[in-house]
Amino acid sequence: MVYRERVESLRQRMARHGFDCIFLAPGANLYYFTGLEMGVSERSSIAIIPASGPSKIVVPELEARKAEALAKVDEVTSYRDEEGPASALGFAVEGLKLAGHNVGFEYRSMRVQELELIRQAMGQLTYGDAGKLFASLRATKDEQELEYMAKACAIVEAGMESALAAIKPGASEFQVQAEIEQDLRRAGVMGHVQMSVASGERSGSGHNSTSGRTIMEGDLVWVDLMVSVEGYYADITRTFPVGRVSHNLQEIYQVVLEAQQATRERAEPGMTGREIDAIARGIIESRGFGEYFTHRTGHGLGLEIHEEPYIVASNETPLEPGMTFTIEPGIYLPGEGGVRIEDDVVLVPNGCKSMTNFRRNLLTQKSKYVV
Repeated sequence: MVYRERVESLRQRMARHGFDCIFLAPGANLYYFTGLEMGVSERSSIAIIPASGPSKIVVPELEARKAEALAKVDEVTSYRDEEGPASALGFAVEGLKLAGHNVGFEYRSMRVQELELIRQAMGQLTYGDAGKLFASLRATKDEQELEYMAKACAIVEAGMESALAAIKPGASEFQVQAEIEQDLRRAGVMGHVQMSVASGERSGSGHNSTSGRTIMEGDLVWVDLMVSVEGYYADITRTFPVGRVSHNLQEIYQVVLEAQQATRERAEPGMTGREIDAIARGIIESRGFGEYFTHRTGHGLGLEIHEEPYIVASNETPLEPGMTFTIEPGIYLPGEGGVRIEDDVVLVPNGCKSMTNFRRNLLTQKSKYVV
């Protein structure tokens, strides 16, 4: 039922955006509107949602049974490998009489391969980017979506407990990552697990993939962990000190901690992404580290790790209750080390609720290696 409600909401907004039909390629929006999760491959799959009339999907024959069982659409059309998708897509759109009408695509995920197939099937084609339309529907989460995200948040917090035990002098970043994932899989986690671990001077870059570097006494180590439940993500980062770290690193840790806490406490519905970003950025700039805060304060979270709303100076759209996003200020000192503290939050009528709450001030964590 939820998928049909989403499609009806989409149709109600299509006219306001000037679209007579929407075409969806594999990705988050295909899953959101049809319940069908499809990977991107050389075999094209295309869903068709007209303003009125039956919704359809064209898939390779290999995926036909899956689509018939899971896709919440009115019609499934399949094609054999030796035939290719052109004829099947032409048959699917023929009855919709869309020639000359304006259609919407996902510019971020629609490949030229699918675009050319649609052009061949429809002939004269006028099209536009429906990305903002999809974002407006997906940004506010319902109770079921929030429940999935809460489960994912519990998992990433368990992953941080594993990180706390795994991070020690002599361990490599790869070993830390492997121990975290192994613990999660042993606990029965079935969803997608993605992470990055950066230590020492490598933590002085906000984006770094995990390497074989050996962790040493005096390092800062940040772990950025993302896990999905039923397609919905949680995303958390914590920065772990290994033994006693330098005064400079302790200072930036405290500044990031203050900026992150203030932003969580002050964010509320009606504020724009720019205004929320300014809370964290203002504190970091006032302490003299503005040039070392090299990314936005946060990003929306849900079926994608990065989605609307973005907590960035260019976002002037007021945010609403039910919107979920990260708050993750950071300071990165090149050649020395960096700190990021990231939590997932949801806006509620009276403010902002943290969905992740794993210990943030790990400078005070008492253990053999983390102080």
